[in-house]
Amino acid sequence: MIATLRSEWIKFRTVRMNGVLTIIAVAFPLVIVGLTALLIDADDMDGGDLASLVSGTSIITGMLLGVMAAAGITSEFGFNTIRPTFAATPRRMRVISAKAVLSIAVGAAVGAAVVVVSFALGATLLNGRDGDVSLPAGDARMGMVGVVVFAAIVSLLGLGLGMLIRSTPAAVAVLILWPLVAEGLVAGILFAAGIEDAGKWLPYQSGLALSNTDSSAASDTLGRWTGGAYFLAVTVAVGAFGAWSVSTRDA
Repeated sequence: MIATLRSEWIKFRTVRMNGVLTIIAVAFPLVIVGLTALLIDADDMDGGDLASLVSGTSIITGMLLGVMAAAGITSEFGFNTIRPTFAATPRRMRVISAKAVLSIAVGAAVGAAVVVVSFALGATLLNGRDGDVSLPAGDARMGMVGVVVFAAIVSLLGLGLGMLIRSTPAAVAVLILWPLVAEGLVAGILFAAGIEDAGKWLPYQSGLALSNTDSSAASDTLGRWTGGAYFLAVTVAVGAFGAWSVSTRDA
C-alpha cells in the first residue's frame, strides 16, 4: 500500500494542472481576504467577521480541490494511463484506496493551510491599521475547522464522480453545477410542491453547514456536524459506487 501511495503522490505532483489549480485554490481566498482587510474600515471587522470571510472564500478552495481530484482520475481513463497502473497493481481496490487517501490528505492539508494563512494575513493587515482582531472562539472557530473538513469531503466526492463518469468535462460540470444550479432548482421545486424543509436534505446544502460561523445561520439546516456527517455519507456512497464501477468495468 505504501508503494501505491508513493506512486500516486508522484503522479499527483508531476501533473502541471494540479499545480495550477492548487495555486488558484490558495490565491483566491488570500486575495479576497487581503483586499478586504486593506479596504474596509479596520474598526468594522472583528475576529468573528474575519472568520466568516475566510470560511466563505475557502468554500471555493474546497470546490477547486474537488475538481483536481476528479480530473486526476478522469485524465487517467482519458489517456489510458490507468491501464499500466492496474497492470502494475492488479488489485484495483488498492489503487482506488490510495487515490482516496491522497485526495483526502491533499484536500485537508491545502484547506487547513488556506484557512490559517488567510486568517493570519487578514488579522495582520487589520491590526496594522489599528484594528482589534484576534482568533475567535465558539461557532466562528468551528466554522473555520468545518470548512477544512468540507474541503476533504469534496475532494473525495470529486474522486467518486470521476470514477463514475470517467469524463473530465462531465465530472467537473456535475461537481460545480450541482451545488450552484441543480440543488437550488430542486429545492425550489420541492418548496413549490409544499415541502418546505426538503432543502436541508440536499447533500451540498448540508455540507455547506460545516462552514457556518453563526449558529443561528444553521437553524434551517441539519446543523454543522450532523449536516457534515450526512454529506460525508452521501460522498462515501458515491465513492463506493464509483469504486465498484472501476472494479467491474474494463479499464
